[in-house]
Amino acid sequence: MSPARRRFLFAALRCATGAALLLQLLPARATHGEQAPARASAPSPTVRLATVTVATPATTASSRVPKGSYTVVARQLHELSATSLPDALAARLPGAALTHEQGNDWQPTLRYNGFAASPLLGTPQGFSAYVDGARVNEAFGDTLSWDLIPPNAIRSISLVPYADPVYGLNTLGGSLLVRTLDGRSAPGGEIELRAGSFGRDSEQARIASTQGPWSYFVAAANAHDDGFAPYSPSARRSLFAKVTRDDGGHHLRLSYTYAQSRLSGSQTLPLGWMDTPTAIYSAPDYVDNQLGFLQLGDTEDLAGHWRLSAHAYLRNSEQSGFNSNVNNAYDGAPPSLADPVATNTASTLRQRTRGLSLAARDASPLAGLPNVLDLGVDAQHQQVDFAQRQQAATFTPQRYAVGIGPFDQAPVNLGVTNTYAGAYVQDALSPTRWLGLNLAARYQHADVNMQDLLGGPLGGRHAFSRWNPSLGLELHPTRTGSYFLRYAQGMRVPMPVELSCASPTAPCTLPNVLVADPALQPEIARTTQAGAAWHLAGLRVRALLTHTDLANALQFISLATMSQGYYANIPRELMRSATVDFAGGSERWEWTASISRTLATYESGFLVPSPANSSANANGTIQVDPGARIPDIPAWTAAASARFTPNQRWALRTRLTAFGRRYAQGDENNQDTRGSLPAFAVLDLGARYRIDRHWKLDVSVHNLFNRSYYDFGQLGTNVFTGPGRSYATNPADWQSAQFVAPGAPRGAWLGLRYSWS
Repeated sequence: MSPARRRFLFAALRCATGAALLLQLLPARATHGEQAPARASAPSPTVRLATVTVATPATTASSRVPKGSYTVVARQLHELSATSLPDALAARLPGAALTHEQGNDWQPTLRYNGFAASPLLGTPQGFSAYVDGARVNEAFGDTLSWDLIPPNAIRSISLVPYADPVYGLNTLGGSLLVRTLDGRSAPGGEIELRAGSFGRDSEQARIASTQGPWSYFVAAANAHDDGFAPYSPSARRSLFAKVTRDDGGHHLRLSYTYAQSRLSGSQTLPLGWMDTPTAIYSAPDYVDNQLGFLQLGDTEDLAGHWRLSAHAYLRNSEQSGFNSNVNNAYDGAPPSLADPVATNTASTLRQRTRGLSLAARDASPLAGLPNVLDLGVDAQHQQVDFAQRQQAATFTPQRYAVGIGPFDQAPVNLGVTNTYAGAYVQDALSPTRWLGLNLAARYQHADVNMQDLLGGPLGGRHAFSRWNPSLGLELHPTRTGSYFLRYAQGMRVPMPVELSCASPTAPCTLPNVLVADPALQPEIARTTQAGAAWHLAGLRVRALLTHTDLANALQFISLATMSQGYYANIPRELMRSATVDFAGGSERWEWTASISRTLATYESGFLVPSPANSSANANGTIQVDPGARIPDIPAWTAAASARFTPNQRWALRTRLTAFGRRYAQGDENNQDTRGSLPAFAVLDLGARYRIDRHWKLDVSVHNLFNRSYYDFGQLGTNVFTGPGRSYATNPADWQSAQFVAPGAPRGAWLGLRYSWS
């Protein structure tokens, strides 16, 4: 055996053994890890333009940033009046939009090209998400907990805007890749204080250092928000620590994240209540989250163009929730424990995730041509424990639900084990300087095993497997122009929350009163995308066309109660989008502009219950015909931003975002007489003043003109039609209504930052 081959095998054994030892030492049961190989883990370049196309090497496929991606760096994330990570992304990503179903600025849904990345059960998920290569979609419903990502430890966030199979499960509309800071990328330290409207204040601190090949980084953050509506305070805190060692061709990284939050929501309001947009529909509604997240990665650069990497992680999260719900089945008789006017629901959710991935890269030429071959395997294990109880309740005149009985109704105790395994191969060949070819394929197997611990009908085992291919072509005929065409397939398997809530005759209550275990089919995305980018003098122009055909699309069908519904497969949906964005600048100016058109439609006809829809038949059912628009996806989005630095002390910025009309959930046939939600636009302003080399003062204003708007709608039944919007005890007085999520009113915040290096 040659010395080079012995070194190759020894390095591979060391990577695998180290990762395996970590998994043995960690507490039992965890989950689906990252993905596998691709480009080397060199830092993404920091650029001045707000959105850029980058191609940065990474150690594994789940942390690579492929060509055609959008990247937002740390400085851009901190600007404007962003209150959450998705808020900052929506302000920077062309075509992105937010919906605030819960009325909480820290708990929004990010929508892009018709797909959603959301923390809310019941929202069809369409993005895989990774932090430093570890997959962070939650085990129970593939949701994304934005509040558990440390805000001041982020180096960059990239959006891969298509169904690249290399990123594994749930990659339908794309992937979100978060990279964190370390001691070398953020030397020194920083302390920041911020306070302003709605009782919102935050404190952040971070410190970093290097010693020879070692680097150290620690970041802590704390934030509180009273909310702009009653009964909606929220708080979150996080601690992130990272140690790295870079010694020649050896790269070691170890990180730990602790995060905790309480998020309260004000729910949607009947449209007729928008004269008081800071009101609530009912309360209380809150969720408590806690996370412990440990990662270990090791990469070896070998002779002969080879690189090996291993990544292991443990992610343990706990969630407890409390929700107030109207009893839509109340018959008007004197309320009782068996027939109350309302119910309170208490739930606990524990999710443990363990994952391991191994990857290899060979950058050796192929027949004398530049070529990069990536191979990878990953295995993940997830365990979920979900329990829930209900109690009978009544409403105060302020619509606050007060319990009148014990928590002994509709019990649920569900245990779930998810086992995922995948393997992929990817090859990038450059036959000439102006031509690039990319071919990839991934085999994915998923096993979902549910056990009803109360002996009910929730138990069942479901297995799914599939090959997903992709093919890409890049053309660079000139130094100023690039063109690409790609085709890719992605798969999302039904998650436990969906499999256990898929019966139209027995709907469940979110966050979940689970009732049955009928089969659902995996959702398959077939995406064709074409794009071009031109780099001219002081100007970058980019155009993107995306066409995604969805088979067996998973969707939550909401009933009149709005808190009840069920999951179902829609045979076919179609997502089509066109985006053009511009970025330019000079020594003192930076500016961006974008416009995006999205046409998201059902391509199969089906019947769906929607009794609050004015076009529903006597049975409360509507007919959805092919071509109907999918609700809560704006028809178009537009944005423009500018940043002016007249001197070294001042930086002034502004951002205008506008969104087109959208249909409300429950109006899947687009025929409800209340029509679609209107278009709206919001203007934000900000300024930074550099006091000296250490101190900075920052002010930001959101919704400068205090526009009243709403970004989410659903059809439902308003039961608070009594005097002073109190509960109407006679169901005959209840009214069908369009419910909307009010946008935040005008707010201003002041921040002070001290930094050193």
